[in-house]
Amino acid sequence: MNARQENLHESSHALPRRGTVVGIRLRSPLDLSPGGGGAIEAHDRPSPREAELSEPYPDFVARFYDAVYAQVRNGVDNAYYLDTMESAEGPVLEIGVGTGRLFAEARRRGIDVRGIDVSPAMIERCRGKLEPADRARVWVANATRFRTEERYALVVAPFRVLSHVQEPGDQLRLLDAAHDHLLPGGRFVFDLYVPNLKLLLEGLPETSDFDGEHAPGRRLRRIVSSSPADLARQTSRVRMGFVWDEDDGERREDWEFEMRFFFRFEIEHLVARSKLTLEAIHGDFEGGPLAPDSREYVVVCGKGSR
Repeated sequence: MNARQENLHESSHALPRRGTVVGIRLRSPLDLSPGGGGAIEAHDRPSPREAELSEPYPDFVARFYDAVYAQVRNGVDNAYYLDTMESAEGPVLEIGVGTGRLFAEARRRGIDVRGIDVSPAMIERCRGKLEPADRARVWVANATRFRTEERYALVVAPFRVLSHVQEPGDQLRLLDAAHDHLLPGGRFVFDLYVPNLKLLLEGLPETSDFDGEHAPGRRLRRIVSSSPADLARQTSRVRMGFVWDEDDGERREDWEFEMRFFFRFEIEHLVARSKLTLEAIHGDFEGGPLAPDSREYVVVCGKGSR
C-alpha cells in the first residue's frame, strides 16, 4: 500500500458522514444486472441536516471491514492506542469503535473501556466479538452530540474519525463533547492523515488495495479511487468498490463518501477554539515530530481550564 492509497482509507466512526451506495450483482461474467452501556441521552428528532449527515456504513462495508483492515491498517496504530489505553489512570472511551478492531483486544487486556459508533452494523459486529457481559459497553451514538453520565481518564478517536466531520461547527461539537466527558487531567487523543498534495490535485484512478479472502475459498477484492479534491471545501470524494464471491456468483457493491482533510495549523486553531488544550501534534505513532515526510497527525489534547 502506497502513500496515495493510505490517504483514502476510512476509519470506523461514531460520527456524521455523507455516503452513496451503488450496487451491481454479477451472476456470471456476461450478466450485468442492477441490484440493489453507559447511559446515552435521548435525542427526540434529529434535524434534517443531521439526518442527512448521519448515514452509517453500509452493511457490506461492516461485513468485510475486519478482513480488509487486518491487512491494510493493523500494525500501524494498534500498539500505540492499546498502550495508551492501558496506561490511562481510569476508564477509557473509544469514539468510532467500529467492529472492535482495537476495542476487543483492549477488553482482552482487561482495560476498562467503552465505545460508541454511529453505525448499527458496526456495533452489531463489534458485539459479536465480545463476551456477553461486555456487549453493553458499546452502543450506537453520534460523536458530535452524544451524552453519557460517565467521565473518562482518556478518550480516543482512532483512524481519522474527524475526517468524516465536514463542518467546523460539528468538529468543535465533537471536540467539546470529548472534553466534557473527561475527568480532571484527562486526555483526548485522535489522528488524521497528512494530505498528499499530488493526490488532492489529481485524484486516484481505480486501484486494488486488497485482494484476499472473506471466508475460506471466497475471494474478496477492494478497489479504491478518488476524484480531484474540492480545495475550497477541503474534501475528497472517495469511491470504494467491494467485489466478492457468493454462492450464486460474484457480487459488487460500491460506496461513495467524502473525507475532510486538514493542515497542521488548522488543527491547532480548531483545538484552540474548543474547550480542550493542545499538548502535542506528533508525526507518527512513535511520538516523532512532524516532518516533511510525515503521513499522520497524532494529536494529544488535555482537559482545559476554560
